[in-house]
Amino acid sequence: MKKITFEEKVKIVYLNNILDRSIKLIHLGIKELENVKSINDEDYYFVFLYLSIGFELLMKIMISFKSYKDNKSFPMEKELRRMGHDLDKMREDIIKNYDKIPENVLEKYQDIENDKKFISKDYMLIKLIKLITQFAINGRYFELNFSTKKEIFKKTNSGKRRIDYSNAPIINMNILVHNYVIRNHPSLANIMNFEDPNNPWVEANRLYIIPPLKKFIGALARQFSLGILGYEATKCRSINTIKRYAYLKDYKVEDKDWIIK
Repeated sequence: MKKITFEEKVKIVYLNNILDRSIKLIHLGIKELENVKSINDEDYYFVFLYLSIGFELLMKIMISFKSYKDNKSFPMEKELRRMGHDLDKMREDIIKNYDKIPENVLEKYQDIENDKKFISKDYMLIKLIKLITQFAINGRYFELNFSTKKEIFKKTNSGKRRIDYSNAPIINMNILVHNYVIRNHPSLANIMNFEDPNNPWVEANRLYIIPPLKKFIGALARQFSLGILGYEATKCRSINTIKRYAYLKDYKVEDKDWIIK
């Protein structure tokens, strides 16, 4: 086994620092999401802001540790910069970490195969990651970009002209949650009815949006705790916080699944 150098130790310390920050940002994003109670673009803005930065940092850290495990070197700056803010592409890279895991390890930890299937195929997770990616790449400045457009309307299939929200991830997130709300509450199809503070918006977030995000965090956490990212990753300062997600079986808003001190 190659002996770790002083320079590599310093790099690992910095990865630890960023890991702490990424976990706190994701935690803030989930907490903001729990508190979204109505159709409010401003609320989802901070959800997306915290989650986009937190997940980007977390997955780039994972890619760095996996590179060190496989190649005994960390990625160059230009390699990480090339990834940009494309969280969906990073998700695809994280899936590759499951390749070449020994059969005896797969048999011992059934969660590994379940995690791979979930990250690869879960519709809602992929939908959310794509929305957060769109926000990270250009959706943060939707209103500013919108104000500079020559044409803000597009024709629908019925020939009507409507505002083009195709590049507005926060508005599309509102639409996504609203669709879940009206499944059980058809009267709320009219957004004007949301003046009632007792609307089921919180319930929709709790049942359909938060669980796949928490399950995703759990899957990423298990790559640390089960050694998929290498020995150095299992020694991270935040590993105990990570393990709270790695061994969490039921993903509910009410779970006190991590404590930030």
